[in-house]
Amino acid sequence: MKKQTHTLHNRPLTRLARALDWVAIAASAVILLSLSLDIVHRRSYLLSEAMVHIQFIVCLVFMLDYMVRTLASHNPKRYFWRHIVVLAVSIPYLNILHWGGIELDKGMYIFLKALPLVRGMLGIYTLIQLATPTRLGGLMWSYITIIILCTYLSALLFFSYEEGLNPRLDGFGEALWWAGLNITTVGANIFAVTGIGKVLTVILPGLGMILFPLLTVYVTHLVKRVES
Repeated sequence: MKKQTHTLHNRPLTRLARALDWVAIAASAVILLSLSLDIVHRRSYLLSEAMVHIQFIVCLVFMLDYMVRTLASHNPKRYFWRHIVVLAVSIPYLNILHWGGIELDKGMYIFLKALPLVRGMLGIYTLIQLATPTRLGGLMWSYITIIILCTYLSALLFFSYEEGLNPRLDGFGEALWWAGLNITTVGANIFAVTGIGKVLTVILPGLGMILFPLLTVYVTHLVKRVES
């Protein structure tokens, strides 16, 4: 993580944190792929037994990465609270609630099982940053990555909540089409029937109106640099 390495001062922990970067990136790819397959191909909102174990292991990797970075930072207390959201989306809530014998309704269950996806997408974002050596190029690719990941996550959530309830939703491809048209502010002919779906329908166009102008500015600046 380029923007965080300057805060690390403990050399052994720094090396461990950098190694864990790649482990966390690999775990991010695992959670994105496995959870996507689980959501798209299974007709139950409940996780399969194998997926429950995979999610637990991946969450442990995410939490370990966070704790090592906190301890290796120049100000652990400040780092902990500034990045507390990263820890919050790394906790295996479903496993903890299952161990406690707590039953959840469909809406809350889908929300909690999707939280590790947010941390997984942060890992993919980190990979893009590590792969782009220049600051300007890194910013441009960061915006492109954010747009793609937000579209994909919204499609997964929309499909999870609307599948079986929305007559216009024939499959995940339709959900992805819905998310792409909404984030580009074009609008889709698939109308949400659940509360979460309606919230996403409002959030996505607003997010697109923020991200696409910023991306346009950076692309324009790159073109001017090439011309000059």
